[in-house]
Amino acid sequence: MKRSLLASLVVCAVVIAVVAPGIAAATPSPTLTATLTNDTVSPGQETGLAVSVSNAPQVSATGYTPGQLSKMTTARNVRVTMRSGGAPIDVKTGTQVLSTQLAEGTTLPATFQVAVDQNAAPGTYTVPLHVTYIYSDSAPTATGGARDDKKVDETLDVTVHVKNEPRFSVVHTATNASVGDTGTTRLTLRNVGTRTAHDARVTVSPVGSQFVVGGGHPVTSYVGEWPTGENRTVSVASSVAPGADATNYSLSAQVTYANANGNTRQSDSLTASVAPLAKQSFALSDVASSLRAGTDGHVNATVTNTGPTSVSNAVVTISASSAGVTPKRAEYAVGTLASGASTRVSFPVEVTSNAKGGPRQVSLGVTYTNDGGKTRKSDALPATVDVAAKRDRFRVTPVDATVTAGGGRAVTFRLTNQGNVSVTNVNAKVYASSPISAGDDQAFVASLAPGETRNVTFRLSASGGALAKAYPVSMDFQYDTGGETKLSKYYQVPVRVSKPSGNGGLPLGLVGGVVVLAVLVAGGYVYYRRRQ
Repeated sequence: MKRSLLASLVVCAVVIAVVAPGIAAATPSPTLTATLTNDTVSPGQETGLAVSVSNAPQVSATGYTPGQLSKMTTARNVRVTMRSGGAPIDVKTGTQVLSTQLAEGTTLPATFQVAVDQNAAPGTYTVPLHVTYIYSDSAPTATGGARDDKKVDETLDVTVHVKNEPRFSVVHTATNASVGDTGTTRLTLRNVGTRTAHDARVTVSPVGSQFVVGGGHPVTSYVGEWPTGENRTVSVASSVAPGADATNYSLSAQVTYANANGNTRQSDSLTASVAPLAKQSFALSDVASSLRAGTDGHVNATVTNTGPTSVSNAVVTISASSAGVTPKRAEYAVGTLASGASTRVSFPVEVTSNAKGGPRQVSLGVTYTNDGGKTRKSDALPATVDVAAKRDRFRVTPVDATVTAGGGRAVTFRLTNQGNVSVTNVNAKVYASSPISAGDDQAFVASLAPGETRNVTFRLSASGGALAKAYPVSMDFQYDTGGETKLSKYYQVPVRVSKPSGNGGLPLGLVGGVVVLAVLVAGGYVYYRRRQ
């Protein structure tokens, strides 16, 4: 028994002697660990995951100098690659080189951009980090040499938590504000998260100065209870700078809400884009005029709504800067004018008699009500119209204006309206002086259209002693036009006096006397013969 016990003790001593040097000779090496600085993400979010890689080797070996230990526990050429693994993320960043060396007790950062799936389910997911590095194994060998560098290829796991909370996205934007005008912008948002938002409020803020909401300040709208999957729409007053382009502009929206525990939370800032309508505009075409110095005429034009929206209560206006050209009515009511629609307008215009003929500048414009119920005025629509030289309102020409000396007859004249508008209740009056006289000096024409001609007739006489030649008579005309009674100027027309016809052209009285004398002479001669 004593011999057996002694043998066992000897064996144990031998084993301890053999194993102990091996334990002491265990090679020190780096030990890397990884953690996420912020491990919480939301579905649909694009963010950076900050990784911290630390080197904390567990050194239990002895028999090495501090320099040997430092060399053997330092990781060099550390490279880290993030994989999505089973997590609902898409890693956008490739392999990261941390540093030339990662010494014992130090930590190095690396950031990986990831996109979280839109429909990621809430929960905790493992994200693998593939890590490679090299280190030196410098433990002495039997021959006194040193071992070669070793390469390590390993996977470190980190965890990512997908939030279980309300989450929001912008699903639609629209505005009726046009360039240089105001209007209303509507934003529709959806709760795409996994929880109901309570007591929710949406704040919309402008980004930039071209497209402005809320007068340049954030506008908050209360929307209340907001279950997952439902939409909420908010409206904000908007304005667009006059020089802005009709292109997309950015707005910022953020939702403030209470979670299931009653704690107030804010969503991430949401960016929305909205494009204003093009500037409301109008165009002129087919501009025509019938203006003439000394008379009334019209300016006619076609006005087209070339803007993006329909306008209501539209009124076309006209103004003239030229002296002597005055619109008699400055407004033409149109009403509703749809986008792309046209309407014909006409303005009566008076031109003074001392105005000269030639081109004139007039300016048209449109006053209207926009979609927001605001009254607006378009840019000026200039146009050039022609003014014809002055011409008499009427033209009077004789038809058969000949009167025999000592006699009288009905004399007819042609009366033509040379104006641009119709005249009514035309009262014509003739004025004659010796040797011409007028027995019936008035005539009446009910109406006379532009360019129309009617006959007027007067009873004229010539004295017996009138010479055979043309004598002037005068006429004027009182008439109505546009509800106004006017009196024309005097018109002089010629009336010709002719001698009576018969017996060589002797006067009729003289011929009668000669006949009577001849009869008496003949009768006396017969009487004398009978007495013989």
